[in-house]
Amino acid sequence: MAPSLALAMARNREWRIDIHVSRQVVLHTATLLASGCFLLAVAVVGMLLRGFGGDWGLVLQLVMLFGSVVVLTTVLSSGSVRRRLKFLISRNFFTHRYDYRVEWLKFIELVSEPKYAEELPVRIIRALAEFVDSPAGVLWSLSHGIGYFPTAAWQRPIPRAGKLPTDAPLVAGFRDGSWIQERAPEGTEEAWSFASDRAWLAVPLSHCREVVGFVLLDRAHHSISLNWEAFDLLRAAGRQAASYLAEERSTKVLRDTELLTEYSKRFAFVVHDIKNLASQLNLIVSNAKRYLDDPEFQRDMLRTVEDSVARMNNLLSQLKADAVPRAPPLVDPDAIVGAVVGELAGGPVVVETRNDAGNCAVAVDPDRLKSALTHLVQNAIEASRPSDRVIISSRRLGPQLLIDITDRGPGMDHAFIRDELFLPFRSTKSGGYGIGAFQTRELIRMAAGDLEVISEKGFGTTMRVILPLVPEREPAASSAVT
Repeated sequence: MAPSLALAMARNREWRIDIHVSRQVVLHTATLLASGCFLLAVAVVGMLLRGFGGDWGLVLQLVMLFGSVVVLTTVLSSGSVRRRLKFLISRNFFTHRYDYRVEWLKFIELVSEPKYAEELPVRIIRALAEFVDSPAGVLWSLSHGIGYFPTAAWQRPIPRAGKLPTDAPLVAGFRDGSWIQERAPEGTEEAWSFASDRAWLAVPLSHCREVVGFVLLDRAHHSISLNWEAFDLLRAAGRQAASYLAEERSTKVLRDTELLTEYSKRFAFVVHDIKNLASQLNLIVSNAKRYLDDPEFQRDMLRTVEDSVARMNNLLSQLKADAVPRAPPLVDPDAIVGAVVGELAGGPVVVETRNDAGNCAVAVDPDRLKSALTHLVQNAIEASRPSDRVIISSRRLGPQLLIDITDRGPGMDHAFIRDELFLPFRSTKSGGYGIGAFQTRELIRMAAGDLEVISEKGFGTTMRVILPLVPEREPAASSAVT
């Protein structure tokens, strides 16, 4: 009689005795008591069958035992029976229908931890359906300028055709996300004409006072009456679910923005390299008027045009969305430096090379290294006087290779180097694009290196390229890309 007395004391408000009992304990206790009563009834029937069954008494007892085990197993494993029992206990044994701490933790677990490879919208539908024992549901999302359309479903197929304008009666009935709508049993309301016959509850997903979507839950298989507790819990869970959806949408937008930024960077690099190729082709056109009849010039022009076409195709291939990055080959940096000096020889400024690094190799794309060194040497030549010299020196420093491009030009102050030199789209040249220095540093950093600037106003500049050496390697390619 102790449980009955304790229950009577808890239900009598005048006694002021506060007894906290877990819903799970009550559920398991009620299940155990019901199972015990059922087994006692089976035992009584078995005794009657043994006493009055005659020759068939034993057989009837075995049939009764087997049938009772089947019935008990079916009832205990039935989800609908368990839900009905939980609803009965919460309604009649407790002041509040829900244990909010348990329900909220369960909701967070269902939404945050994907199971069975379910997407976030499906997990949200399932979590909201758990509160009201709904067997299925559909999530409708807002698309600005279009309206609401179904984007996910749980335990039912997604409706193929369906669109709900933002001024529909159902949307207005949400009252900016503060109102949950329940469909009448007959289902004759005009606002629900687009929904299925099983649709029962519309839960708004409100974020920043905007209904970003709503979930239509199907009617439960057993009768459920909703009160203010159920509506408050669904309203709070809907707002939390809306924040999850908004966060996921922001993450997708950020990822798309990063992809576009990366593509814009590659496009800017390609434009800058195409500008250099255009300069070479322009030089060929200007010299063709004087040396077009020279066979040596014709052969050199053909080689230059072929090389320009090949480099243009290579640059355009870098803009493809499915471009797969290739592992950089091992190259001889001295060969790349020699190719750069050979292209820039014959000008008013003499370019000298000093190799103190010996035989070494770096893992870098030869085209990228050549493009970076060409840009640095061209800037050094432009900053020098006709009688000056530009020196390209290379040496080892531990596991690194240092390539210095030194000129005796006017130099740069520290503020310009810090604030403007590597700023994209900032150029001190009238015909420049402002991407050269930034591109050069990025190309070197792609090879796990770096670019340092050593300069002083009035004393010249040294651009130092730092690349990691490959200690154990196969023989590097001795020829650079021309």
